[in-house]
Amino acid sequence: MPVFITMVIVSVIFYVLYKVVRYAKEYIPCPIEYIQIPVAIVGGIVVLLLLPVYYFNTFYTVTTKAVTSNTGVLLTVKQMMPLSSVKSVTAIYVPFGNVLGYNIVILNAQGTNLIIPFIPLRDAKEITDIINNEIRKRASKHSEVEQ
Repeated sequence: MPVFITMVIVSVIFYVLYKVVRYAKEYIPCPIEYIQIPVAIVGGIVVLLLLPVYYFNTFYTVTTKAVTSNTGVLLTVKQMMPLSSVKSVTAIYVPFGNVLGYNIVILNAQGTNLIIPFIPLRDAKEITDIINNEIRKRASKHSEVEQ
């Protein structure tokens, strides 16, 4: 959800810049390329400034009981998911993720998920291992009860 909110904000910024270009095109007698290039540069700078702020405002905690995630730039969202409700975990490792820290871990539970964005590669692998081990323990206990 926080990633969605950030994408909506970025989309609104680009829509406003698009409207500025359209307005300028109608009232400024010059080729459109002279307007589009500076507006694209300003939009790119805004996005490049927004992404690190979002990155540095992302905090997560993994314990043996639950996973919590605090994210957001304008709106701060705190999510908590007990490990007992996690059904599966998905890790998305991006190229140069160990340098940039843009990896993502998604915890899936029945009817919901918890997305932890902007994680260093080492932390993403560690979180994935911890949660997979918890799921395996739960599955082995469940199979022992059935026998």
